[in-house]
Amino acid sequence: MKRVAVEGGEVVVLGVVQGLVEEAARVRSAFEEVRPAAVGLGVSAESVAGLSRYQSPADPGEHFDDLPDAEFAYASRLNEHSEVALPPPDLREAVRLAKEAGVPVHGLDLTEEQYEDVFTREVGALALLRYGRIQRQLARKPPRASDARAFALAWDAEVRRVKGIARVEERREFRIAEGARALARQVGGAVLLVVDAPREAGVLAALALAASRSPAG
Repeated sequence: MKRVAVEGGEVVVLGVVQGLVEEAARVRSAFEEVRPAAVGLGVSAESVAGLSRYQSPADPGEHFDDLPDAEFAYASRLNEHSEVALPPPDLREAVRLAKEAGVPVHGLDLTEEQYEDVFTREVGALALLRYGRIQRQLARKPPRASDARAFALAWDAEVRRVKGIARVEERREFRIAEGARALARQVGGAVLLVVDAPREAGVLAALALAASRSPAG
């Protein structure tokens, strides 16, 4: 975890490999340590709303077959490093803990409509073709990595070779950071921010930049 002081409180960033079964325990440990006034998730508000359907421990969740091709390839390859489940256990656990503690939980990423708009503006036709080609290459020959986190970071780095995709991801990271700062001000305390490992560095950079520009910074 990394703690970042912000106006009105602090943001505690926990980078997880989204989807790994083992990450639920890390979320639980972080929640118990931080005792946050609110929880922020690096996914859309629509995704958080959907997670409420999977709060029963007996719910079997979803199947990889339900995923789009690119996400299916990533999840299947990630599963070779450590067990993966859907919906991501880290997100399900964060929502469950927040509800039990009676603290708000917010999806801080771009909404689905905003994402589509940003993607359309940033990723041109040629970039889209290259993006698809890289995804197919990754599915056939995934990056070599020592563990699941290294794999997730390496896969993301390959995808970000497409400049338009890199800009989309930067916009997402900025939005998540700004949302976390606003949430900390709103609740006047600590926000536990759970983000996918490939988003962590960008979110931390955006939080640091905002802190340096603030009057207190």
